[in-house]
Amino acid sequence: KMFIGGLNWDTTDEGLRNYFAQFGKVDACTIMRDPDGRSRGFAFLTFDDAEAVSAVVAKDHHILDGKAIDPKRAIPREEHLRNTRYFVGGLSPVTTADSMRAFFSAFGKVVDATVMVDRESGRSKGFGFVTFEDAGNSASFVGKLGLVLDDKEVRVLRSSRVSAV
Repeated sequence: KMFIGGLNWDTTDEGLRNYFAQFGKVDACTIMRDPDGRSRGFAFLTFDDAEAVSAVVAKDHHILDGKAIDPKRAIPREEHLRNTRYFVGGLSPVTTADSMRAFFSAFGKVVDATVMVDRESGRSKGFGFVTFEDAGNSASFVGKLGLVLDDKEVRVLRSSRVSAV
């Protein structure tokens, strides 16, 4: 299964299928759409033969309907989050999702940063989660001492389970 990002808003399922047919027999392709039918700019595609995925990934540039697209092997959401989501403890009461995102962006592309807050008071619970696009630099922050965010030392651990946020 593949994730295809960066689609032209006018790309059709048929056009997508036709483009990827050059790599192998396309089993299914679905452009994700808003309830009103407008493309969300990405799709999922499966081939009959897994080797076709390797052929797609091996090619440097893909252009469809005049736009560079970004095909990647699809990673199941649960597995992706488990591998790229980290628990951040010891947060300062002034830490926000934005300040957390800014701090952790030094370690890679941050796709989500969340500070957990008490529903009643709206105050920080002192912990949160940060999710990266990939887990490549985790050794530089997981379990390391001396990480200071908003004048407070924080600790980062692998998130052992995906919790509802």
